[in-house]
Amino acid sequence: MSTLQIERIDTFSGHRGPVYALEKGLESLFYSAGSDGWVVQWNLAKPDLGKVIAQIDGSVYALKLDSEGILWVGQNHEGIQGIQVADQTKVFSIPTKGLSIFSIAFVGSSAWIGHNEGLITVVDTATKSIIKHIKASDKSVRCFCVLADDQVAVGYSDGFIRIFDSSFQLVKAFQAHESSVFSLQSRGEELYSVGKDARIKHWHADFSLLNEVIGHIYAIHDLQISPDGKWIATASMDKTVKIWDAEGLKLRKVLDASRHGGHKNSVNKLIWSSFDDLLVSASDDKNLSIWKIL
Repeated sequence: MSTLQIERIDTFSGHRGPVYALEKGLESLFYSAGSDGWVVQWNLAKPDLGKVIAQIDGSVYALKLDSEGILWVGQNHEGIQGIQVADQTKVFSIPTKGLSIFSIAFVGSSAWIGHNEGLITVVDTATKSIIKHIKASDKSVRCFCVLADDQVAVGYSDGFIRIFDSSFQLVKAFQAHESSVFSLQSRGEELYSVGKDARIKHWHADFSLLNEVIGHIYAIHDLQISPDGKWIATASMDKTVKIWDAEGLKLRKVLDASRHGGHKNSVNKLIWSSFDDLLVSASDDKNLSIWKIL
């Protein structure tokens, strides 16, 4: 087995509080947001202090960029705000009655917005009108993963993954983790999940369990798959990022403060950019670290 080499390319600083949300942009761009309410645009090709493209009143936990170049920003007091990233103008606002917003996903011509109290708000992306409310649990909706045929896997704070079809009908529900499911990602027809119980689980296309490992000491907040599908990265409350073989869930590298100059506090979010295959991690320490996996 070849040795995996890790290089920390840079650290982006500028946020005034913990960073909770990351989103890929076009080419080398990406976006971050967190407790300070700043939505910041960064460029992996030209490291700098970043550019604040919006200032939101309150914490931001969810960002999603649509095909029109509009960044959907989940704001826990006023709902969804749409920011045109080209000129930083606010182009729409969708009130959600003070509900927390933990995740946003685009499914066909609709946007699914995950809240506390087990509620999913479905919005028509063209008209920005609310077309459906889905409630299948009393516990928070934490993450989405769009599957084949516009099915959607949804992770909840009760430890369940629930599968909905394109008609918003619940087609399957199963207990995946002991408590909150924080991240879901697909690779082909297979699904990966992580949660508060610090486990990584690998699911077959029929949602039977293929493999599981205890991944970290504390809760795993996020999981991302490399652009070539070979590696998985996980981010944890234990302050580390870990790199795994996607196929067998074999641990290949631990990125921490002492050995790699990693984060000093909980790691909350990851993106794996197709630009030079760079991995970005965001933390409670207010910083973003940029990693090259060789």
